[in-house]
Amino acid sequence: MSPPNGAAVRFTNITKSFPGYVAVQGINLDVQAGRFLSVVGPSGCGKSTLLNMAAGLMTPTEGTVEIFGEPLQGINRKAGYMFQQDALLPWKTVIDNILLGLVFQGVEPKLAEERARTWIHRVGLDGFADRYPHQLSGGMRKRVAMAQTWIVDPAIVFMDEPFGALDVHTRLRMESEILSLWAETNKTVMFVTHDLEEAIALSDEVVVLSAGPASRMVGRYEVGLERPRNLIDIKTNPRFVEIYGSIWRDLREEVLKSYERNEKA
Repeated sequence: MSPPNGAAVRFTNITKSFPGYVAVQGINLDVQAGRFLSVVGPSGCGKSTLLNMAAGLMTPTEGTVEIFGEPLQGINRKAGYMFQQDALLPWKTVIDNILLGLVFQGVEPKLAEERARTWIHRVGLDGFADRYPHQLSGGMRKRVAMAQTWIVDPAIVFMDEPFGALDVHTRLRMESEILSLWAETNKTVMFVTHDLEEAIALSDEVVVLSAGPASRMVGRYEVGLERPRNLIDIKTNPRFVEIYGSIWRDLREEVLKSYERNEKA
């Protein structure tokens, strides 16, 4: 599915407050359709809060969220969400977990199963359709979660540190697979991570949030690395080193502020 032109997600003067605490304040950000944008920042800076407001899981205290030019009201039905912890149902098999979204959409059972088996093959889980989540490795569970997210064909995919708990080799494989899926489908991806190297390797753009509370946007960077990308060797690319240094100058300052505030707390 080709994405519409313009902004898939638009935050306008977004502030989110909780009792006694302001998470993010005055955020203005457009995520262009078909782009892969990552959000980085110190722990507790509101990265996930921003993602949750775009998904319709939280309502801004001030400001507006628009999805393809329309004000967001309730859950974002044009988006899929891949969480840090997978949401697989332990009593359902791999195939039943993958086709669950199609069931909710009312897709005819035979067609839903056919599509689920196509995705099982696509994410490299042939032979595991009848396994249960507890019988899978961490990387395999992530593959199921990927298929579960993509099979319903969302226009936007939100990803909240989905690979943070994986070992470095499995993580690299999963990142490569996400890029392959994204390249094939032209979906808009908004990706939250604490890992700056991961953000640069995957993204078209990287946004930096300040230390909280009342986190704000302090930088936005065009990555400019050619695609397709070889993630194994990308860190030796001079452009990668250059953009990492540029972003880290902003991010380092915010990380140090976060440390100082935590020590005083």
